[in-house]
Amino acid sequence: MKNQILKVLVLQYVLGFIYLAVTGIWDAAAMMSAMTGCVAALVPKTYLWMRMLRAEDNENAQQWLGYAYRSEIGKWVITGAIFMLAFTTDYPWDPVVLFAGFVLIETSGWIAAFVIKGN
Repeated sequence: MKNQILKVLVLQYVLGFIYLAVTGIWDAAAMMSAMTGCVAALVPKTYLWMRMLRAEDNENAQQWLGYAYRSEIGKWVITGAIFMLAFTTDYPWDPVVLFAGFVLIETSGWIAAFVIKGN
């Protein structure tokens, strides 16, 4: 399980860097929005998966489920904090690019399962 999680995270980080590079070539000003969108998805995902890897050996299903719920709540709090910080600054964000980066990373987890299963 640990190798699969790490493969998914690496795939998502690579996809985020590709999105940043393409956005930077297309419009250098939008690159900051792209980076913020990717970071708003990647940092909480990394937090969640690192916490879940610590609880991987727990045999008690009820304790593990409680740990998973707390980790998921922490993930959403981090995501909300990143967006709150981003939108309370005076930076001229490109919301389409920002949310496209966020959605790209979020949905890549679904695609990553098929890519990893094929290996």
